Amino acid sequence: MPGPGKKIDFSQLVDWAEGCLSEEEARAVDGQLAGADSATLADVAWLQKFVRATEGAVLESPPAEVRNTLIARFEAYAEGRAPGLLERIVATLAFEGGLRPAAGVRTASTQGARRQLIYSADALDIALNFWPRASNNDLDLEGQLFPRDDAKLDSFIIQLLRAETQVAITATDDLGSFNFESIPPGVYTVIACTDRVEVSIMRVELYP
Repeated sequence: MPGPGKKIDFSQLVDWAEGCLSEEEARAVDGQLAGADSATLADVAWLQKFVRATEGAVLESPPAEVRNTLIARFEAYAEGRAPGLLERIVATLAFEGGLRPAAGVRTASTQGARRQLIYSADALDIALNFWPRASNNDLDLEGQLFPRDDAKLDSFIIQLLRAETQVAITATDDLGSFNFESIPPGVYTVIACTDRVEVSIMRVELYP
């Protein structure tokens, strides 16, 4: 058992929060958390909120009229915005691994290997989940934004870029969720943007 203040490996915390550990392994993590440092406890709180928010949920795009309105506003704003007035943030990879499909939503046999990437920035965290489609080699991508400190989540425009060319664009719903379908495998940039802040995720490797 680690001494007081020792940080527990984040991937082990993810397995613990998702219930992937054996009973004995889970008890061992419970004991470690009793002496964990503040950073680990903060990770635990975030993971528990993430699991509660995504368990059994189907992530859907916002209604077409809402999505089109948000995209039109974003494009109009992007054409006329002055440089330097937008806060630009680059998110960094915090976790990479597999993800069990939510019960009753999809199964591994129907969606293939499901992967998860979690990125962290100053104001929010971004979770990306993707898996190959059954009909071809393309991928489906779901994502969700999680604000820090329970701050109110604004509506974000989500851009998917490849070699600086826009491949797809959508908008988050009121839970911060978004999705893209039939994405060819490759290396992408994901940009989450409002009229005040732009969060970039560089070199997102999306492969089956």
